[in-house]
Amino acid sequence: MRNKENAIGAIICLVLTFIGMTLFTLYFSEGGLISSLQLLYYQNKLGALISLGALLNLPAFFILIRKREYQIAYGLVTVLILLVVVVALLKIV
Repeated sequence: MRNKENAIGAIICLVLTFIGMTLFTLYFSEGGLISSLQLLYYQNKLGALISLGALLNLPAFFILIRKREYQIAYGLVTVLILLVVVVALLKIV
């Protein structure tokens, strides 16, 4: 049961991050989604977009803690740590 709950938390994190990235890109970008992502990658700003998209996970984390869904919150935090590693790698490369 724990692995299923961790996977649910991971999926929630990935979906919320993707939604945040998409909404932010569509709101502030003049072009399409794919072209904007490519432009941000070439400008070395994709890590910043991932970080902004991950902000949607903060309320989800506190809601899960309040509901005492600790294993789902653990899965969410685990993927957030992986996103930090991805952002760090994007900054290095």
